[in-house]
Amino acid sequence: MISQNAIDTLRQTEIGARGLFIDGVQIETTSGESLPVTSPIDGRPFASIADGNAADIDCAVKSARKAFERGSWSRSAPAFRKKVLTKFAELVEK
Repeated sequence: MISQNAIDTLRQTEIGARGLFIDGVQIETTSGESLPVTSPIDGRPFASIADGNAADIDCAVKSARKAFERGSWSRSAPAFRKKVLTKFAELVEK
């Protein structure tokens, strides 16, 4: 159970708009659109996130293809990729 103090702190925390993370940088969507993020505690909006569209997806796919073709990931040993992905999963779960 979350404490009332934690709820009050979350309500007072300003979280700005978040863009798309493509090619190693945070960028705005091509449309400039965003979606509200609502609190599961009280249903009130507390942030917004980028609302990507087909053009944004194309940009992300091109970036991923370029990274794959560079070979730093695709040519790395499976054991190394496992280590990186395992660490990433641990960080996501925190």
